[in-house]
Amino acid sequence: MKNHEYRNGRLIQTNKEFSALTKKQKDWIQQALKERYIKTMKSSDVKLKPNKRDQILEEVYDMIEEKDIWIPFGEVKKYYYSKISSFIRSHRKQHENLN
Repeated sequence: MKNHEYRNGRLIQTNKEFSALTKKQKDWIQQALKERYIKTMKSSDVKLKPNKRDQILEEVYDMIEEKDIWIPFGEVKKYYYSKISSFIRSHRKQHENLN
């Protein structure tokens, strides 16, 4: 049990990976990140500045903690940064379909 510790009366796995979450949890996190990222974008082709990206990540991580989903911040950050380009592509496709 070297990768476990007690926090707030609960046994927590400290090396938990994003893939260990349930599909429902992963989908919820992905949707929350995507909605906030796209809502913050002003142009359909440009990545957000680092401070805006970090602000979105922190807001969504706070929401994750409120829902009592335990996942290390680093795992959510890694997942988020790997998905940014797909968020931009998705937004671009939606924008093209509207025109």
